[in-house]
Amino acid sequence: MAMFRGEAARLCEILIDRPVSPLLNLGSGTAEYREIRQPFIERDLFTPLRKAGVKVFHCDLKSAEGIDLAGNVLDPKVQQQLRAMDFKCVLVSNLLEHVTDRDEVMRACAAIVGRGGLILATVPSSYPYHPDPIDTLYRPCPEDLAAAFPGTTPVIVEELMGQTYSAEMRADGIWREVAITLARVLISALQPRRALAKLDRWRWYRRPYRVALVLVRVR
Repeated sequence: MAMFRGEAARLCEILIDRPVSPLLNLGSGTAEYREIRQPFIERDLFTPLRKAGVKVFHCDLKSAEGIDLAGNVLDPKVQQQLRAMDFKCVLVSNLLEHVTDRDEVMRACAAIVGRGGLILATVPSSYPYHPDPIDTLYRPCPEDLAAAFPGTTPVIVEELMGQTYSAEMRADGIWREVAITLARVLISALQPRRALAKLDRWRWYRRPYRVALVLVRVR
């Protein structure tokens, strides 16, 4: 899912006064995603961290502009490389609902930072279906998310509130969103997942999106 504006600011607030350098941003997306499509990610999260002296490394599956480390975190060679970089914290934001091997990814995060290291994770707790390219519909409450990281102690466990779909539509243009929904329905046989994702958003017309946020320390 797309990061909330308030989520970016809250992540920065949590990280900026802690010894988290170097920081690994796992599932980072490209520079175009962080700086153009969602510019508040760079503006409200990573720019302040770098100004505070935090070294940030962006990691994703495929090599692209703005990705410092490309590879699958479950590949033993990649994981060995990451462990050797002595990361103090792993940021894994809005990634875990998009992987089928979620438990293995969580264990990898703990292995990368080692004992005493931090993991800061966010996962939608109430949000529409959004395949990227898949969505497992993992929607944990904050307490369940914290408990899912093995061998860790919770430091922060909270839930962030986002906007509603109706507020999102007002920002983007209501009739534009209606037209897109109708178009997705008409071509649903060709792109069923995209049609389902657009239709599912209407269930959040008046209820806000929510995100589970946890900071845990590896024991």
